[in-house]
Amino acid sequence: MVERIKKIVETGYGLGLLSLAEAKKVASKVKKELHLSDEESVTLARELMANSKQASKEVLGTANRYFESALMRSGVASKGELKAARKFLKKRVRKVKERMKENLKNLQKKKKK
Repeated sequence: MVERIKKIVETGYGLGLLSLAEAKKVASKVKKELHLSDEESVTLARELMANSKQASKEVLGTANRYFESALMRSGVASKGELKAARKFLKKRVRKVKERMKENLKNLQKKKKK
């Protein structure tokens, strides 16, 4: 019984971190075993991905809280320093995303020419 519970937990956690390719593989296997239609298979893959994104956010959020707590308890960083670092990183991420969008637009313009 304990082994089954471990497998269920591991499977749930693994399904929570699926990539799109992995979700399609799982949906394909389920489609064959349960004789699902193509539409049902695609719906299943989409649902798996949606659940995966949510689980991934939850796992990362929990890991982030534990990491920040460990940093503060060990004296490596204060709460204020962590807040400043978070603010700095958010700005940096926003800038990188903007530059990537600009680069993508420029590449698309070059392809059209």
